[in-house]
Amino acid sequence: MSNTAQNESVSPGLNVEWSYSGKALRAQALLFFLFSLALVGGGGYATFAGLLGELYLPAWYSITGFLILLWGYHYAVYFYRVWTIRYQLTETHLCSYRGLFTRVRDTMELIRIDDVQLVQTLFDRLFNGGVGRLVIFCSSDRTNCKLFLVGIDKPKEIFERINSTRTALRAQRSILTGGGG
Repeated sequence: MSNTAQNESVSPGLNVEWSYSGKALRAQALLFFLFSLALVGGGGYATFAGLLGELYLPAWYSITGFLILLWGYHYAVYFYRVWTIRYQLTETHLCSYRGLFTRVRDTMELIRIDDVQLVQTLFDRLFNGGVGRLVIFCSSDRTNCKLFLVGIDKPKEIFERINSTRTALRAQRSILTGGGG
């Protein structure tokens, strides 16, 4: 499963935790890298072709400053997401934690989850190492009818884990309450 997946079956004391996978930003890094190459290559061509004249030095300062900002943004987003986004699946709840200065915890009761959707873009499958996003739907939760779990490594396994835990909990609740089919 993921980082600290411990139990393989639905059992008392189920506690599966995982976090945002940095692989989710590989396509962005590739795009930034290609853009950086184009920018440096274009600036190099313009400099050596003499198209910039006396402006070649300010142009290179601008290109360098822009690239530092671009890559600084990328790494800031990367570290923020990897260090602050966490998920937890217990035997009764699904929790999402995010935030650095203000921590936000979204919790959904598994028995109230109506549907789980797995979303994987082409970039996720090809460049980002198979990461994906899960959308959890809960029509009975007025404050949080959708819960987005982003940057999930091995999303099919997490999807199956949430869905099987939810199904087992509903079946157990139905047997205990005497509910029929």
